[in-house]
Amino acid sequence: MQIFYATTGSPPRFSTGQERTEQLELGSARMDPLADMESNSPAGGETNISKARAEEDAVVSGKDESPDSGPLDPASSSGFKGFSTREIIWLSSLALAITLIGVFALRLFFGNITTSTSENVDFPVKGEHLIIEKIETYWRKVNPESDRGVQLGTKFIPAARITLKSSGSGSLRFLFENPKGELIGDSVTITASGGNFLDSEQPSTDIRATGGFKDLGDYNEYLTEQVRLWKLVVLEGGPDSESAAFTPFIRMPISPKRR
Repeated sequence: MQIFYATTGSPPRFSTGQERTEQLELGSARMDPLADMESNSPAGGETNISKARAEEDAVVSGKDESPDSGPLDPASSSGFKGFSTREIIWLSSLALAITLIGVFALRLFFGNITTSTSENVDFPVKGEHLIIEKIETYWRKVNPESDRGVQLGTKFIPAARITLKSSGSGSLRFLFENPKGELIGDSVTITASGGNFLDSEQPSTDIRATGGFKDLGDYNEYLTEQVRLWKLVVLEGGPDSESAAFTPFIRMPISPKRR
């Protein structure tokens, strides 16, 4: 039989379950850096841990932000997303050109609604026999009592007032032409001598057509006409108004204005 003797000192100690649990918790606490911060903190509270986490979040968010952050580039805004700077400039130029064309078209349209009668005629106009100082054209309603020979159903007719400048003797023949180039009504022939018309014995006289518009709607449409205007054609001849020797003298548009 062998006899074993124990070493001198404290008898061996067996750890209980509770002591084992405390040792594990102590080991876990030493491995947690936040636990070290909490244990080393004078306040030992939750404030320092929250502050550390807040600082860490601030660093992370600072990394996410672009270092070149600043005002948004117009090209990168939602309205121009997907377009390069050159394309944006081109589109802007195109929009400006369209706007200018629209403004020009409107000015051209409204500019042609005019009551001017001179157009390219530079008065006074000197012919072979007579000098015309001015001609005023207009439209007026037909007077059933005084306007003889007017076409049946006509309500508005073109008319003109002609004024002579001191001149010799001669004749003028007037024709009224519609936008299609057709002569409407009868021609009007008057004779002048010594600066006066023989019918009025004055330097001025009035003439009218025997055809025109049959209702007010046609006249209102003429007010907005841009190119299709009626014309007054003036021919000049010698003192003998019966002679066929008349030459072209003046051709001018008839004003839309009404008297």
